[in-house]
Amino acid sequence: LYCLIHFIKSAIFTMKTSVYLILPFISVAWGCIGDGCIHDRMENRFYWISSRAKSEIANAIEQGGPSAYCQSLGLVVTSPGSTLWSRSLELLRMVEESESRFTSRSEDNSDNSDNSGGDSDGSSDAESRDPDVLWPARTICHEMKWN
Repeated sequence: LYCLIHFIKSAIFTMKTSVYLILPFISVAWGCIGDGCIHDRMENRFYWISSRAKSEIANAIEQGGPSAYCQSLGLVVTSPGSTLWSRSLELLRMVEESESRFTSRSEDNSDNSDNSGGDSDGSSDAESRDPDVLWPARTICHEMKWN
Protein backbone atom coordinates (compact mmCIF):
# COMPACT_ATOMS: atom_id res chain seq x y z
CA LEU A 1 0.00 0.00 0.00
CA TYR A 2 2.86 2.39 0.84
CA CYS A 3 4.43 1.78 -2.60
CA LEU A 4 1.14 2.49 -4.35
CA ILE A 5 0.70 5.79 -2.48
CA HIS A 6 4.30 6.79 -3.21
CA PHE A 7 3.82 5.95 -6.92
CA ILE A 8 0.62 8.03 -7.14
CA LYS A 9 2.27 11.03 -5.41
CA SER A 10 5.27 10.94 -7.72
CA ALA A 11 3.04 10.60 -10.79
CA ILE A 12 0.94 13.59 -9.73
CA PHE A 13 4.08 15.66 -9.07
CA THR A 14 5.45 14.76 -12.50
CA MET A 15 2.19 15.73 -14.21
CA LYS A 16 2.03 19.06 -12.33
CA THR A 17 5.61 19.85 -13.33
CA SER A 18 4.87 19.01 -16.97
CA VAL A 19 1.80 21.24 -16.99
CA TYR A 20 3.72 24.16 -15.47
CA LEU A 21 6.48 23.80 -18.06
CA ILE A 22 4.06 23.62 -21.01
CA LEU A 23 1.51 26.23 -19.85
CA PRO A 24 3.47 29.36 -20.88
CA PHE A 25 3.86 28.07 -24.42
CA ILE A 26 0.19 27.19 -24.79
CA SER A 27 -0.91 30.77 -24.13
CA VAL A 28 1.39 32.08 -26.86
CA ALA A 29 0.48 29.35 -29.32
CA TRP A 30 -3.28 29.73 -28.90
CA GLY A 31 -3.29 33.52 -28.62
CA CYS A 32 -4.45 34.11 -32.15
CA ILE A 33 -4.85 31.85 -35.15
CA GLY A 34 -5.31 32.69 -38.81
CA ASP A 35 -4.26 35.08 -41.53
CA GLY A 36 -5.70 38.10 -39.75
CA CYS A 37 -3.33 37.77 -36.80
CA ILE A 38 -0.24 39.84 -36.25
CA HIS A 39 2.01 39.40 -33.23
CA ASP A 40 3.64 42.46 -31.73
CA ARG A 41 6.94 41.18 -30.38
CA MET A 42 7.77 44.45 -28.67
CA GLU A 43 4.65 44.41 -26.51
CA ASN A 44 4.04 40.63 -26.73
CA ARG A 45 0.47 41.18 -27.88
CA PHE A 46 -1.67 39.74 -30.67
CA TYR A 47 -3.78 41.84 -33.01
CA TRP A 48 -6.44 40.55 -35.40
CA ILE A 49 -7.18 42.76 -38.40
CA SER A 50 -10.29 42.09 -40.49
CA SER A 51 -8.72 43.26 -43.76
CA ARG A 52 -6.07 40.50 -43.48
CA ALA A 53 -8.57 37.74 -42.76
CA LYS A 54 -8.58 35.01 -45.37
CA SER A 55 -8.86 31.66 -43.62
CA GLU A 56 -11.19 33.08 -40.95
CA ILE A 57 -13.85 34.53 -43.25
CA ALA A 58 -16.27 31.60 -42.97
CA ASN A 59 -15.98 31.61 -39.17
CA ALA A 60 -16.36 35.38 -38.96
CA ILE A 61 -19.51 35.24 -41.09
CA GLU A 62 -20.88 32.41 -38.96
CA GLN A 63 -20.20 34.38 -35.76
CA GLY A 64 -21.96 37.48 -37.09
CA GLY A 65 -19.07 39.63 -38.29
CA PRO A 66 -15.55 40.58 -37.29
CA SER A 67 -16.41 42.07 -33.88
CA ALA A 68 -18.36 39.00 -32.78
CA TYR A 69 -15.60 36.77 -34.16
CA CYS A 70 -13.00 38.61 -32.08
CA GLN A 71 -15.08 38.35 -28.95
CA SER A 72 -15.55 34.62 -29.53
CA LEU A 73 -11.75 34.31 -29.48
CA GLY A 74 -11.46 36.32 -26.28
CA LEU A 75 -10.04 39.37 -28.01
CA VAL A 76 -11.15 42.95 -27.37
CA VAL A 77 -12.32 45.25 -30.16
CA THR A 78 -9.80 48.07 -30.49
CA SER A 79 -11.13 51.63 -30.48
CA PRO A 80 -10.23 53.61 -33.61
CA GLY A 81 -7.76 56.39 -32.83
CA SER A 82 -6.39 54.69 -29.70
CA THR A 83 -2.69 53.98 -29.21
CA LEU A 84 -3.39 50.26 -29.74
CA TRP A 85 -5.12 51.08 -33.05
CA SER A 86 -2.11 53.14 -34.15
CA ARG A 87 0.32 50.40 -33.10
CA SER A 88 -1.65 47.76 -35.02
CA LEU A 89 -1.63 49.90 -38.17
CA GLU A 90 2.11 50.39 -37.78
CA LEU A 91 2.58 46.62 -37.50
CA LEU A 92 0.27 46.08 -40.47
CA ARG A 93 2.43 48.38 -42.62
CA MET A 94 5.60 46.52 -41.58
CA VAL A 95 4.03 43.11 -42.30
CA GLU A 96 2.68 44.22 -45.69
CA GLU A 97 6.07 45.65 -46.69
CA SER A 98 7.75 42.41 -45.69
CA GLU A 99 5.18 40.27 -47.48
CA SER A 100 5.40 42.35 -50.66
CA ARG A 101 9.15 41.79 -50.82
CA PHE A 102 8.77 38.03 -50.50
CA THR A 103 5.67 37.57 -52.66
CA SER A 104 7.11 39.52 -55.58
CA ARG A 105 10.10 37.17 -55.63
CA SER A 106 8.03 34.02 -55.31
CA GLU A 107 5.53 35.14 -57.96
CA ASP A 108 8.36 35.73 -60.41
CA ASN A 109 9.50 32.12 -59.94
CA SER A 110 6.04 30.55 -59.94
CA ASP A 111 4.29 28.94 -62.86
CA ASN A 112 1.23 31.20 -62.33
CA SER A 113 -1.17 28.27 -62.10
CA ASP A 114 -4.27 29.62 -60.40
CA ASN A 115 -6.84 27.26 -58.91
CA SER A 116 -9.66 29.77 -58.64
CA GLY A 117 -12.38 27.25 -59.43
CA GLY A 118 -12.74 26.25 -55.80
CA ASP A 119 -13.04 22.86 -54.22
CA SER A 120 -15.59 20.33 -55.32
CA ASP A 121 -17.33 20.56 -51.94
CA GLY A 122 -17.66 24.36 -52.18
CA SER A 123 -15.67 24.95 -49.01
CA SER A 124 -13.49 27.65 -50.59
CA ASP A 125 -16.51 29.82 -51.48
CA ALA A 126 -16.44 31.84 -48.25
CA GLU A 127 -12.66 31.87 -48.10
CA SER A 128 -12.30 33.32 -51.60
CA ARG A 129 -14.26 36.45 -50.68
CA ASP A 130 -12.45 39.73 -50.18
CA PRO A 131 -12.64 40.83 -46.52
CA ASP A 132 -12.54 44.52 -47.53
CA VAL A 133 -15.69 43.99 -49.58
CA LEU A 134 -17.44 41.96 -46.88
CA TRP A 135 -16.55 44.45 -44.11
CA PRO A 136 -15.70 47.89 -45.55
CA ALA A 137 -15.11 49.31 -42.07
CA ARG A 138 -11.86 47.80 -40.77
CA THR A 139 -12.15 46.00 -37.46
CA ILE A 140 -9.07 45.57 -35.30
CA CYS A 141 -9.02 43.51 -32.15
CA HIS A 142 -6.28 43.04 -29.60
CA GLU A 143 -5.30 40.67 -26.88
CA MET A 144 -5.99 42.19 -23.49
CA LYS A 145 -2.95 42.31 -21.21
CA TRP A 146 -3.38 42.26 -17.46
CA ASN A 147 -0.41 43.37 -15.37
